[in-house]
Amino acid sequence: MMQKSRFNEFRFARRFRATNRAIQIVLGLTLIIALNFLASKYFRRIDLTQSGSYTLAPETKAYIRELKEPVEIIVTIPNNPEVPESEQVHQHLQKLLREYEALGAQNGEPLIEVEFVDIYRQRKRAQELANVYKLTQENIILVAQGDRTREIRQADLYEVENKQIAGFRGEKAVTSAIIDVASDDADKVYFVVGHGEMRLDDVDPLRGLSQLESFLRERNYLLATLDLAVESTVPQDADLVVVPSPQASFLPEEVEKLRRYMTERNGRMIVLLDPGRRHGLEDLFYDWGVLADDMTVVDTGTDFRSQTGDLIIRRFAEHPITDLLVEYQITALFGQPRPVRTDPASIDNERIKVSQIVGTSDQSWAERDYRTQDPIVFDEGRDLRGPISIATISTRSAGSELGINIPGGRLAVFGNSDFISNNLLRAFGNRTLFFNTLNWSLSKNNLLNIATRPLESYQIVMSEKDLRKILLYFSFMPAGVALMGAFIFIIRRRQ
Repeated sequence: MMQKSRFNEFRFARRFRATNRAIQIVLGLTLIIALNFLASKYFRRIDLTQSGSYTLAPETKAYIRELKEPVEIIVTIPNNPEVPESEQVHQHLQKLLREYEALGAQNGEPLIEVEFVDIYRQRKRAQELANVYKLTQENIILVAQGDRTREIRQADLYEVENKQIAGFRGEKAVTSAIIDVASDDADKVYFVVGHGEMRLDDVDPLRGLSQLESFLRERNYLLATLDLAVESTVPQDADLVVVPSPQASFLPEEVEKLRRYMTERNGRMIVLLDPGRRHGLEDLFYDWGVLADDMTVVDTGTDFRSQTGDLIIRRFAEHPITDLLVEYQITALFGQPRPVRTDPASIDNERIKVSQIVGTSDQSWAERDYRTQDPIVFDEGRDLRGPISIATISTRSAGSELGINIPGGRLAVFGNSDFISNNLLRAFGNRTLFFNTLNWSLSKNNLLNIATRPLESYQIVMSEKDLRKILLYFSFMPAGVALMGAFIFIIRRRQ
């Protein structure tokens, strides 16, 4: 009788198979854990799109890698599937912010934390955000680091040409906001006092700037007052000086302090003047090629007057200050303005560049005899025919030790101050106009050279013959897998 092999014993064979399976499971788990560990340590993202849609600009990468504290990005723009525009905005933001998260996680900790909040469904979370960050509007992107915050509006995300969305500039907006909140050096803005100017702590609806003060402080600007009659010079830490509607003329020594600040220190100034008020800044304006005539603007265009009598501004020149207003056709609401235009005497001065950025309608004119004439009528030869410039900006190049010209100071002059008062600051594009002017004066518009991304869409065009080929090809795949499985099954049964 043949001796039975030990390997043929049923009990031993079953234990052998169980042990074999256990070893396979342990090896499989070990392989999965090892792959995940290696992937977390040595992962790499590759953008295979032709235009690099998933690649952040080198400037963005440099700034993110310099972050020392985490930055929160909270999106409160709702995703409504029934509104194609809303869905598209969310798709663009999710793609972009996913790249920020991935980039911020490379240092071993999440330096960029992104959260999408539906404020209409997540009411508790929405209330928490409102309490903590004092949100002033809905449908925004909030960028925050500690108590420093910056809001990005949906309109800031897209570039518009001929009333059509031409590109996505979300990366520039988000990176700019991250730089703002992560910067330890806040810009210091001085508001001049002592001549009846509008005050930051005044809550009066017509002459107060309390809402502007809150708006700027929430955006990390340091605000202070400046009395030129007391101070011997403009403070060294002044990044910008604002002159908000002086009601009395500056003294010559005060003007000289401002001129030195602007010329010798490449200063930045925003001046807001009202008609009928002597300001005494003519010499300073002359240095910068700006002329603020003692006139008032009369506009008879029916589409340019609101029911309250304020002037509706619809004419903006192309400039970083007005780009957003032009693209989205946003108007501004001004009180009675005075003309502010390019001084003809400065045209031949190569070191000065003057631009008129805000104008009135074709039916307007600048009236010189507004104090004595009643009713006011246009006088050829004395008055200026419209459109009239009511805001002008000027830049001045400065000489260097090497004998070359470098960018110098910046001056912006508005022929009206009502548009930043408590009563009108939030009207139409008023706040945007002033905020953009402030950022331009501080050269914040040019900090980033991140290009706008073109909006790409892909469409597959197939003939009926091509479609049949693809359907036939994909129908063979499951059939081929089934035949292969049946073939292996038959072979194993025969063994």
